[in-house]
Amino acid sequence: MLRIKQLREEKGWSQRALAAKINANPKTVNFWERGVSEPSAGFVVALADIFECTADYVLGREDDLGEVNVQRELSQSEREFLSVYSSLGRAERRELLDFAHFLAGKNS
Repeated sequence: MLRIKQLREEKGWSQRALAAKINANPKTVNFWERGVSEPSAGFVVALADIFECTADYVLGREDDLGEVNVQRELSQSEREFLSVYSSLGRAERRELLDFAHFLAGKNS
């Protein structure tokens, strides 16, 4: 069973927003979610990239998001974070990661 609707709703996107992100028709996304039709291989790859999971996860063939290598540009803040991180020593990096995990836990 396809997980498109579940993944889309987790991101808080409408069908129209998802369709725009992958260059598809909103009606097509609706058909996929209702099981009327299935996405082509190209759209499965686009969905996996946009949801940052494996194609098998999108298709419902596995329950693990898997290790995914999504090719995208880092934002300015991500580059800045990595620059700061790489300038720290081992102990400071551990503290920074612990704090980041703490912050992430506060938002869930």
